Amino acid sequence: MLGIIGGSGIYELDGLKNAQWREVDTPFGKPSDAILVGELDGVQVAFLPRHGRGHRIPPSLLNVRANISALKQLGVTDILSLSAVGSLKEDLPPGTFVVVDQFIDLTRGRESTFFDEGLVAHVSMAHPVCARVGDAAETAAKAVGGSFRRGGTYVCMEGPQFSSRAESNIYRSWGAHVIGMTNMPEAKLAREAEICFATVAMVTDFDCWHPDHDAVTAAAVAETFKQNANRARDLVRRAIPLLAKHPEKCPKGCDHVLDAAVMTAPHARDALRARMLKTAGLRVEATDAKHDPHDLARLIRTVPDFPKKGIQFRDITTLLEDAAGFRRSVRALVDRYKGQRIDKIMGIDARGFILGGAMAYELGCGFAPVRKKGKLPGATLRVEYALEYGTDAVELREDGLKRGERVVIVDDLIATGGTAEAAIKLAKLKEAVVVEACFVIELPDLHGRQRLEAAGARVHSLVSFEGD
Repeated sequence: MLGIIGGSGIYELDGLKNAQWREVDTPFGKPSDAILVGELDGVQVAFLPRHGRGHRIPPSLLNVRANISALKQLGVTDILSLSAVGSLKEDLPPGTFVVVDQFIDLTRGRESTFFDEGLVAHVSMAHPVCARVGDAAETAAKAVGGSFRRGGTYVCMEGPQFSSRAESNIYRSWGAHVIGMTNMPEAKLAREAEICFATVAMVTDFDCWHPDHDAVTAAAVAETFKQNANRARDLVRRAIPLLAKHPEKCPKGCDHVLDAAVMTAPHARDALRARMLKTAGLRVEATDAKHDPHDLARLIRTVPDFPKKGIQFRDITTLLEDAAGFRRSVRALVDRYKGQRIDKIMGIDARGFILGGAMAYELGCGFAPVRKKGKLPGATLRVEYALEYGTDAVELREDGLKRGERVVIVDDLIATGGTAEAAIKLAKLKEAVVVEACFVIELPDLHGRQRLEAAGARVHSLVSFEGD
């Protein structure tokens, strides 16, 4: 299957047969948008708008791991990436298409690898572009017509601001050709996922080094965007049949780079990370896990007959006390919601405060505490509910949420779902959007998930204890 990643101005791909937008969940959260899957000239194609339809996500907030993972999970073997760029060369005027062959990565703080502590790998980026996919892009670009160059260096800056003139001149002194904000770590992650990758960089204007840069109007740039997008769609249509058949083995080695890249000995590999990568479609050996993909169950103690006889109390205190387990739990939850524009985490009193506070910090969003009655001063909203051991009520500060805010509700455990359902009702009183309710522990036999889904909320948990 061929994957197309559409850059600025390219949010749809026309002409696909049997086309449908497919939602894909990954171990790293949601990709930028649903993926348009269809067929063109007998070739299966998956199209992902990098910034989301309507250009909702800035470069620094792209969940690139989820984007590449989603394409890999669908069976994509080759990616043709389209990217709007500025020119660093006089002979690359607006409207020029460049099939780049090198990158300089100046991004900061972006998640740039699938591998991590407990499972280490080092892949080569000496030749970051698959020449076979680049050849197809070149042939297609020449058939489309217009200004074109094969080969060049793409500087990937953090953004979202553009360069200063001093920076622009430094990049020129390095011999770079174009500058953009999106192709790193995209190319690195595609390499780790063993996907053949190439970029067509579409020049919209000269970067600010150019003496005429200040005279460029927004209208002129918009017109170039439009022309580039039309040519890019034509280029993609011509490239698809050229990439119709992926070779059994990529002659450039892209699809077997992990053969010699994984450094961690098999006996020392983190089982959770291995399972995550296997779920993401990467060629990593992993043991199967039932109801505990993050290896947390062994860290959660069971206290019998608490708080009353007959109750098997699942206590996350021991999980919180374990540094690696606590970190794993928070990371699993944070990765799920990266790139989803979360405005606030609603943490349920009291363990939801521990998890939710850490999540809000990592996601860079606000935290709205859902407290037991009588704990919040001032004006509050209150919802009463029945829980496993009696009745109670929860409260939210009256101005704690705004209309339309996207929220995630978090607590340590879902049993019957009464507390979480009350939190959902509080959010709806403020007309907030509940993206999902998430928990470390789920007790499926108590049917809390079904209760929350009936209330209109999606549910996610990290570990299940069945039959209790």
